[in-house]
Amino acid sequence: MKKLALVMLVLGFFAVGCKFGALKDLVSGGASGNSSSSKGSATASSDPKADIFAASKKFIDLPSFSAKMDGEGQTPIKSQVDYAAPDRYHVTFQSGTGAGMEMIMIGNQSYMKMGGKWSKMPGNAQAIPKLRDSFTEEGLKTLSDVKFEGDDSVDGKPALLYSYKNVTPVGSYPFTAKIWIGKDTGVPMKLYVEYSNGQLKNMTVNYDAEAPVTIEAPIN
Repeated sequence: MKKLALVMLVLGFFAVGCKFGALKDLVSGGASGNSSSSKGSATASSDPKADIFAASKKFIDLPSFSAKMDGEGQTPIKSQVDYAAPDRYHVTFQSGTGAGMEMIMIGNQSYMKMGGKWSKMPGNAQAIPKLRDSFTEEGLKTLSDVKFEGDDSVDGKPALLYSYKNVTPVGSYPFTAKIWIGKDTGVPMKLYVEYSNGQLKNMTVNYDAEAPVTIEAPIN
């Protein structure tokens, strides 16, 4: 039951948009599967909000990516979310109470691995909240206090750093965030979010849009 509760907590986090960051559209959110739109460099403009909108559009259009999520709070979270367009998701719980658990969603079908065994989950995977909500037009409409913080880097790769305030698409909970956008790609590389209330205090999400992602239905 504790493991299942952790799953619901993570899915609840996805619903607020972190990413990684939820699950059906947590990552898919209308992804076209066309990688060409995600290519290209990025430079800081005179309108930092427009810069974030442009990077978010490129993120939504990614054909696949992986997101490593580290959350601190009442229940620590360490997990990885893999996405492949248009509707495939694989969530791996790497440590903490839910260590060893996995979830796979393909279209309307969802599976959970507990105790080393996969089981098909009842219900419709479309009911699962969306991970990429924070990068959709709806999730960005309440963006405020957007600032360009300067040049930075993520794992040695050049990035543009921005800060902003927003509220979650579900529940309207306020949060502050920093986002690193790759200079070489124009795609978000990292997201750090701090919450003013709730079980999570903060969440760090590191994105990898280069590594190949393959997701298939589990076979016991």
